[in-house]
Amino acid sequence: MARDFTTGSPMKTIFLFAIPMLIGNIFQQLYSTVDTIIVGNFEGAHAIAAVSASTAIQFLLVSIAMGFTSGMSVVISQVYGARDYERMKRVFSTGFIFVIIVALVLAVVGNIITEPVLALLGTDPSIMPNSVIYLRIMFSGMPFQFVYNMYASVLRAVGDSKTPLYFLIVAAVTNIILDLVFVATFGMGVAGVALATLISQALSGFLCHLYVGKKVQIFKLGKGEWKLEKELLKPIISYGLPASIQQSVVSLGMLFVQTQINFFGPNMTAAYGVSNRIQNFATMPQMQLAMALSMFAGQNIGAGEEQRAKDGIKATMFMQLIYAGAMFFILPAIAPALIKLFGLADDAAVMGLATMGLSFMARMVWMFGMFQALNQFHRGVGDTKFSMFASLCMVTVRVPITIFMVHTLQLGEISIWAGMCTGWGIAFAVNAIRFLTGGWRGKAYVQGRVDRKKEEPAEA
Repeated sequence: MARDFTTGSPMKTIFLFAIPMLIGNIFQQLYSTVDTIIVGNFEGAHAIAAVSASTAIQFLLVSIAMGFTSGMSVVISQVYGARDYERMKRVFSTGFIFVIIVALVLAVVGNIITEPVLALLGTDPSIMPNSVIYLRIMFSGMPFQFVYNMYASVLRAVGDSKTPLYFLIVAAVTNIILDLVFVATFGMGVAGVALATLISQALSGFLCHLYVGKKVQIFKLGKGEWKLEKELLKPIISYGLPASIQQSVVSLGMLFVQTQINFFGPNMTAAYGVSNRIQNFATMPQMQLAMALSMFAGQNIGAGEEQRAKDGIKATMFMQLIYAGAMFFILPAIAPALIKLFGLADDAAVMGLATMGLSFMARMVWMFGMFQALNQFHRGVGDTKFSMFASLCMVTVRVPITIFMVHTLQLGEISIWAGMCTGWGIAFAVNAIRFLTGGWRGKAYVQGRVDRKKEEPAEA
């Protein structure tokens, strides 16, 4: 069910909305994490390295389409806050068609560039064949992935974070079962885990499509209503293009960093891949609190409630600091046990590197939380160009600092994590300055006071 974010306690509203998104994100992360655990236990560290070496390239192309998905959700949350349901349907139709076209194009491009880009990144020849197979299967499934992402995004924009969770749980369980069947039973290796993910993502997208078409009145479209309208595409691109560029630049930064990871050899590639999976889970609550804030801020700005939107950022930053304080102590203590889940108990070199990286990251994760909260606030209120600028600052610092630490200072593998945390600090600083100076005001697509008594469609 859709939810009104313009009433009630900001902290409670954001926290409760973030919980289903957090659970859903946990299951979404299980796709890649279970893939890594299963290939690690059945195929070994080189299989983990093959999957890990593919991550940055995959994220680059996925992030392009995700940016436009984000742009659509910003517009929808503001239009929903203004209670303009007819326009919201049209925005949904236009955004959905556009993003699926983008995803289809990227799927083709991804299959073409896979091998040359892996070679350009200096991927070790011993893992190259498996990395190519994994990436090509994953790219082929991009349109299915974005059917789910689009539906999940628009439902969250109107305050429904539970429904996408239910379908994601079904898909994640399906993925685990198929991983075991394809890898453990049929011995398909890296190709098996990629195929399992593709099938599971297609299932989640199909279930969302059925649900929205039958149950969600505010997004229910007849055959003649599926249209791509140029005038509605403009705000989606206006908000989505900066987000797309932002994510793409971050991804390009990851590609450059991947070359530095590969410089240290397959052990470091595997160690970073494992630590990154664990880090994704550790920072997930911070990301979902920030995402909830984005929807909260968008609705309130659309309703003309600026002070309430500002109260939301204060509440979110407080929750971020509490969580980061807990991670400071907990993550280093449990890191070795978590790493062993990936079948690396007997690989001392990989174990040592992954533990070192996670322990370092845990000390700095508070900056990540602050950066995410402020950045998502700016995105939610429509200041997406600045959100892009902040991420550009993060990448333009992280990449050269990492290269400098690796090759000039020769600090070794810890340089990879130190560069990452330095980027977080820069992004936090520039976002804080933007928020405090008020440069984000006046950027919304919809902004003004609405009649709280205006009735919402019965099946919303």
